[in-house]
Amino acid sequence: MKKKLVVLGIVGAVVLGGAVGVGAIAKETEVSFSKAKEIATQEVKGSHVKELELDRENGKLVYEVEVEGTQDGDSEVVINATTGKVIRVEDDRDDDRINSQTTEASVKISIDQAISIATKDTPGKIVEIELDEDGYYEIEMKHDGKEVEMEVSAVDGTILKKEFDDDNDDLR
Repeated sequence: MKKKLVVLGIVGAVVLGGAVGVGAIAKETEVSFSKAKEIATQEVKGSHVKELELDRENGKLVYEVEVEGTQDGDSEVVINATTGKVIRVEDDRDDDRINSQTTEASVKISIDQAISIATKDTPGKIVEIELDEDGYYEIEMKHDGKEVEMEVSAVDGTILKKEFDDDNDDLR
């Protein structure tokens, strides 16, 4: 009986700690994904968002926003998730462009629409979203103490895949 009580006590402490950690992140993040997208595209004129990720850098929450520019290739805009201040802009100039199967014309669903589709299906906090070169958005979110990985078609908004994993992210 004592072992069961000890185990229940430990489980309760872990669950409570996780809930407090998620609540702390929510309080610390003042800037929404949509606002981070807006800030990044204003910073790199003529660009559109390819990937958004909420991450911790030097003890602070930041958005790492990869944007695809019109001429200069990809850039990463790092934004303070509390203040909305641009910390830095890095010009990646990498070559992982959307391939010929997924041209700009075939992408019908925006990042905002993909977020809406994902959170309508599974309410949670979006941690990362990226347009994959194969024509779908890869979305990571937190839901009920678990990490959810989802793929949403960039063409028609269909949820192609959804996986639940134990939350082992180091954001807490």
